[in-house]
Amino acid sequence: METQRRLFEIIRSRLPEQYRLVDVVEESLQVSTDSAYRRIRGDKELSFSELRKLCHSFHLSMDELLNYDSAQGALFCFASIKAEPANYLRYIEQLSEIFGVLAAAEDREMFFTAQDIPFYHFLNQEMLLLFKLYVWYDSFTPERISFREFHSRMDLEACRSLHEQLLWKYRQVPSGEIWTDQTVNAILRPLDFYLEIGAFDSRETALLLLRQLLELLDGVSLSAQTGYKDPERRTPFSLYLCSIDPGSNMMLIRCGSEWTCTVKLYTINRVTTNNITLCEETRKWINNLILKSTLISGGTSERERLNFFRTAKDRVEALIHKVEQKKFA
Repeated sequence: METQRRLFEIIRSRLPEQYRLVDVVEESLQVSTDSAYRRIRGDKELSFSELRKLCHSFHLSMDELLNYDSAQGALFCFASIKAEPANYLRYIEQLSEIFGVLAAAEDREMFFTAQDIPFYHFLNQEMLLLFKLYVWYDSFTPERISFREFHSRMDLEACRSLHEQLLWKYRQVPSGEIWTDQTVNAILRPLDFYLEIGAFDSRETALLLLRQLLELLDGVSLSAQTGYKDPERRTPFSLYLCSIDPGSNMMLIRCGSEWTCTVKLYTINRVTTNNITLCEETRKWINNLILKSTLISGGTSERERLNFFRTAKDRVEALIHKVEQKKFA
């Protein structure tokens, strides 16, 4: 019955406030209210078919549910995105659904270890986000195309709408991020590389991308200064500067008492697990990194915050100068 109890705890933690657990169980299993209550209380054990239906309805992995506390191994869900624009749109839709549930929860938070600038900061910098997608596409296909050609294949109107929805939901969730002095270089390096190999058709395109990167840094700097990630100052934001390279991009989400750990792959792909042992180890690791970091958000460490963003923006300005001196065909 422990698995059954945990299943209903997970489902309850993911429900928006206006929904009752008994109602969604009743609808999913097509049983009476009394029968739904008996299953929730544990008076009646779920059949295999019922377990499968509930897992399907709430996007849960049966394997993960049955092995959530295993110390021998963790089961991951892999969000596969084949290198096609339409697949990317479906990926963002799924991500938006997840953040919709998270944003609606009463008690939620997330933490990032940012070897690269977290994806969500790119959502209101359209061309720069398209460049990240271009890097992802280029790494997955032998086809060599220009940034302009890749740009023309994307449904920008659909992307824009989905990005706006996801950004709004992301801004509803309190978060903390651990950056290093190398975090910004993760986007500067590919910008420099694709500039060198002639992927940009004009100087204006390259300059636009770099100016959007400056705007992105200004936005993160403002959030760090105020301590909030949204303009209305309702959602707390903490930014830490760490001298230790975390070695990976990880996101740890807490929704109620449930934890989810996500590891980034291939620019935007990811693998995710709810394994309680791994999540707890990751939580301890992140807390230890925070102890070795400097908080540069809110009213503390203003000088360190200003120096960090000034240095990062100087690196961007240096690449802007290189673009201005470069000859384009």
